[in-house]
Amino acid sequence: MAKTARNTVSTSSIRTTNSTTTLRPAGAKTPQTTAPARITHEQIARRAHDIWVKNGCKHGQDEQNWLDAERQLKAELGNK
Repeated sequence: MAKTARNTVSTSSIRTTNSTTTLRPAGAKTPQTTAPARITHEQIARRAHDIWVKNGCKHGQDEQNWLDAERQLKAELGNK
């Protein structure tokens, strides 16, 4: 007598949102929603310095370098 393999999925919860059903295996942790990563003053300062050096250490560009650094870091982290 041959045994038949049966595929089963045990779920810990079924969540329905806007007609989308999410199935997770039993024991799986619920996904945590995290706030966007915060960009620190130090991170922006380091990036602005890197931009300043990359652009030949031109004086009078500090504000533009800062804004470019902030924009780059936000884009990398997916922040708006």
